[in-house]
Amino acid sequence: MTILDGAIFIADAHENNKRREFLKLIKSFNNGILPTPPQIFLVGDIFDYLSCTSYSQIVYKEWIDELNLLAKKTQIYYFEGNHDFNLSSIFNQINIYPLSSQPVIFNLNNKKVAIAHGDIYLGFFTQTSLKMLRNSTFLKIMNFVDWIFKFKITKKILSSQENKELSYKISNFKELIAKKIDNYKSDMVIEGHYHQGVKFQINTKDYINLPCFASERSYFIVKYGTEIKFQLTRSPNV
Repeated sequence: MTILDGAIFIADAHENNKRREFLKLIKSFNNGILPTPPQIFLVGDIFDYLSCTSYSQIVYKEWIDELNLLAKKTQIYYFEGNHDFNLSSIFNQINIYPLSSQPVIFNLNNKKVAIAHGDIYLGFFTQTSLKMLRNSTFLKIMNFVDWIFKFKITKKILSSQENKELSYKISNFKELIAKKIDNYKSDMVIEGHYHQGVKFQINTKDYINLPCFASERSYFIVKYGTEIKFQLTRSPNV
């Protein structure tokens, strides 16, 4: 699989009823206000909470419909995060990559690019907890319990996320990434999750952490030329 000229990378939109900038962006592609990119890479946590559970799909129905419509016009690759998972039954025309399939290797100018949400190669306890939360059987049980209590669990989760502070800097971020980057068997690594919006190099590997779309309204776009670049772009007011 090859990353094409004009492809865009978006991570951590954390959409909810108060944050709708990502919805505006995909609507602008569907309505022809903005030209549709040849590829869209959604690198996790696009929603505050979306899964195969019933109420989360009711809340995000407009987003789901718009993304499924856009998937008929362009290639969309969705890397599940820790806020959005078990999505294959929701987005049946989108390439979905669960945690267990990440990182995924793409090609770019004869280089291998590893793409993942970012919450991988962590400590045993953290990794095990994240896998359990994504377990389909566990989610079915919780969905039934949620239904019994008139979806109070999902409503509480969504409410707790609405005003969460998403803009922050990690002072030792490069050192944190250095501890896990050799696990990626690639020339370049692209992740979301950390909300840092930075680029640097470690041990000959190029590393990109995507900006938090929710707070920055920015994403990376691939520009082919004498040198292929990942250009930081601010989402227009649409």
